[in-house]
Amino acid sequence: MTIVNRPRKARLSSAVLLIGSSIISGPATARSLGDTICSAAAAFLARERIPVQDGMILISGRGSPIWSTPAVESTTTLPAQFSEAYLAYFISRSYRATGAVSAKISLQIAKPADKTNYVDVYRPAIERGSNSCEPRGRATIDRRVRVNQYMDYHDPNIGTLNSTLEDFHFRYPRDDNRCARTNEPSTVRAFQFDGVERTQGDTFVARTFSITGTAFAIGNSFSTIRSELHYRPNVDTAGTCVGFSVPLGESPQASVVINEHGFGGFPSAKRWLIAR
Repeated sequence: MTIVNRPRKARLSSAVLLIGSSIISGPATARSLGDTICSAAAAFLARERIPVQDGMILISGRGSPIWSTPAVESTTTLPAQFSEAYLAYFISRSYRATGAVSAKISLQIAKPADKTNYVDVYRPAIERGSNSCEPRGRATIDRRVRVNQYMDYHDPNIGTLNSTLEDFHFRYPRDDNRCARTNEPSTVRAFQFDGVERTQGDTFVARTFSITGTAFAIGNSFSTIRSELHYRPNVDTAGTCVGFSVPLGESPQASVVINEHGFGGFPSAKRWLIAR
């Protein structure tokens, strides 16, 4: 702990996890970037005649026509010139019920001063009428919370209140026609990050009545910690894809952990590493 001073090509539905620049020229919205990444990955699979497998991920450097298909718990090494990685996560099995896909992304620090005391949380809008458990829909959440707030909220033994994180989560239909929540006590621990400990000294009093030179003991070695959550409608025979971008910057390594929530089971984490 270091002391630092106190920022088969088919029709595929997609969502974007981490907002970034499009692989085509010009700016892109979050939705169009996810679509573009998934379309590029699907085209690569079709061109190489690689069948889509349930739970597979494709990784590429931004601007590269080549995609790798790494196994779970493996490491993909990108050349140093790529400062951004594109990932496409495919789901090909069909379910009558709906659920969610979450992603936890953490970037290793390049130097000690890069350590962050924040978790960025992002959930795209849930369109009105697309989720019977959220009939009015839900607005996009793109905010940041302090590490301790994030950890306490997602600890079933603590479960503190936080309006940002309450809005981050949502309800979705289960296969028994009841509504489940992504932050239910039985599964909420799936949102905790490995390698992230509580920040020592980060209290309301310390933040409100700060003294020059006050420092927090940040209990992680990450420059970016990001948590994303996406509503997943019924997956039909065409399958679905979640496309996202990881801006690596100077980070030597990124960790990506994906969980599927719902569909009659508990979250089962799938992990990949991206090295430079």
